[in-house]
Amino acid sequence: MSNETLFYVCGGVLAVSALVVTFAGLKVKGFPGRAFPLVIIWFAVFVVGATTFAVRYSAEEQEERALELEQAGEEIEEAESTGGFENEGGALGGETEEGEEEAEEAEEGPEGEEPVGPTVDSKEDEGAAGKGGVTKGEEGSKGTEGSSSGAEASTTLQLAADPTDLAYDKSLLSASPGTVTIEFTNPSAIPHNVVIEKEGEEIAGFEPIVEGEESVSADLEAHTFYTFLCTVPGHAEAGMEGELVVK
Repeated sequence: MSNETLFYVCGGVLAVSALVVTFAGLKVKGFPGRAFPLVIIWFAVFVVGATTFAVRYSAEEQEERALELEQAGEEIEEAESTGGFENEGGALGGETEEGEEEAEEAEEGPEGEEPVGPTVDSKEDEGAAGKGGVTKGEEGSKGTEGSSSGAEASTTLQLAADPTDLAYDKSLLSASPGTVTIEFTNPSAIPHNVVIEKEGEEIAGFEPIVEGEESVSADLEAHTFYTFLCTVPGHAEAGMEGELVVK
């Protein structure tokens, strides 16, 4: 029999014995009388037994958990060595070369168009600037402000892993619709990551990290429930997941 089973057996015997002794004490006059030492020995044996098996069972649980963590670490190392966490087309955070090129093109603008700067190219512009008019640079600035004010808001959320346990410090996050960024901190030597999912479909994420910081961003819709979780094998099942509400 396992230590867990023996612990429950001893506990059950103690409970039943306590009921029997209580009933006998109420119904039998002078109980336990000469049987008092036997009653004490009986209870002492099962109390010691329950305590011993409880300690052994707890030690077995700790050993099993440590083994699970070790196996999870080995699986991560194996997945990294075989390229299991490589991003495909920027699906995990958009960190591929194509994603970087697209970001640079978006910042530079369409080819052949020079960015509108705050310089004045003609005398007319200089006169307008001297009289309190609007220069080309000011017009460009105002246009940018107008477009940003009409766009959806961006939200930055903070999330961290527990230093010693398989858990995040939050199980519920809330954000406004638009670009949502989760800044993640992992103070533990155990690898963790953050992946955003919608109805089980992965939207964005990054590779597991140890003792470091990383972030993930995604454009999320209003009035929608998303899930954030750690995709290291066994971590989400242990509790490393939560709900991201966009409203």
